[in-house]
Amino acid sequence: MKGLVVVPFYNEGEVAKLYSEELILAFQSSDDIKVDFYLANDFSSDDTKNYLDSIKNKYNNVVLQNNKENLGHGKTVVNGYLYAVENNYQYVIQIDGDNAAEPTSIIQLVQASIDKNLDFSLAKRINRPDKLIRKIITSILRINLNFKFGVKAYDSNVGIRFMSENFLKTAPLDAIKNFLIPNAFITCFAYVNKFKLNEFEVLMRDNLRIERTGEQWGSGNSLTSIIKLIRGSYNCFVEVNKQFPKNISVL
Repeated sequence: MKGLVVVPFYNEGEVAKLYSEELILAFQSSDDIKVDFYLANDFSSDDTKNYLDSIKNKYNNVVLQNNKENLGHGKTVVNGYLYAVENNYQYVIQIDGDNAAEPTSIIQLVQASIDKNLDFSLAKRINRPDKLIRKIITSILRINLNFKFGVKAYDSNVGIRFMSENFLKTAPLDAIKNFLIPNAFITCFAYVNKFKLNEFEVLMRDNLRIERTGEQWGSGNSLTSIIKLIRGSYNCFVEVNKQFPKNISVL
């Protein structure tokens, strides 16, 4: 039983190399979890590509995807899921490449998901380092998805998750490739169709860096980034309430 770890990066610089290697070594230390890595560089404008090239050259279980244009987080991770399905991986683990999630906690989530034969599982982030505005937006999304689709998950769009091959084969991945928040859609799909799922606590660490330019939605550290967050959140709200219902089907 082999899985694929999908990790997207955008302008993470040397952190991309350090976090990739930390994840690879952590998974190698597990006797029961066998995985390959799909590292996706989303057309970074810094030296992220060079750092990821060094990881690809060092480890033989790494696939490096260099996007030819900036696709955004959503399409980048969905392309990774499609790659997993096309190459017959038994499960997928998605981990955001921002150095936030503690690898040991992630491995515990994966092991529990395998042991319980789950179709789908999410991280419940503990000690989340994000600014209050980002946590408020997460709460609003949680309320919206609970009301609209009966989603009980604490953080439906979290970029730390486990998905089985059978589950991904049923999800309309091609239809949602261009969504802003396809991970949230996939969570709704799991709940609406009553797949076997769970949440597990994952310890987060402080990844907030003043010089960081890899944040898609805005960090909330300045007025400009707060405005960016609010605009992005509005667009996601429209997507949830207009596009999600058109694409979620009951199996």
